[in-house]
Amino acid sequence: MTNDHIARMNMREKFIKQKKCEKSNCCRTTTRETLQTYIRLVTQWHKDRNLIEGSTDKDQTLKLMQELGELSDSVCKNKDVKDDIGDMLVVMINIAERNGISLTDCLETAWNDIKDRKGRMVDGIFVKEGD
Repeated sequence: MTNDHIARMNMREKFIKQKKCEKSNCCRTTTRETLQTYIRLVTQWHKDRNLIEGSTDKDQTLKLMQELGELSDSVCKNKDVKDDIGDMLVVMINIAERNGISLTDCLETAWNDIKDRKGRMVDGIFVKEGD
């Protein structure tokens, strides 16, 4: 087991403990606060392992592509995709942090780009009007 894998498992255990707390209502946080908490934890995890200063956008993009491949494999095999999507978010948080932007800013930009988009479904794929 690699150090990275052990660190991920430890981080997951913290998340599970927090989820149990949320389910029992012993702590009251909104979904946004919970998301922000995870983003802070993941960002600190990256900093503790020198993945912000010690990596590059190119390296992290390649890692994101690897995680996308794992997501694709899970989808094709009808497996649970939560871990795969979570792993992709971990890498995206790294890229965002390295560039001084937030996931909220990124999502807002994407929303503003698609909110008025029109199109149609063709063989299960959304095709923008005009393409």
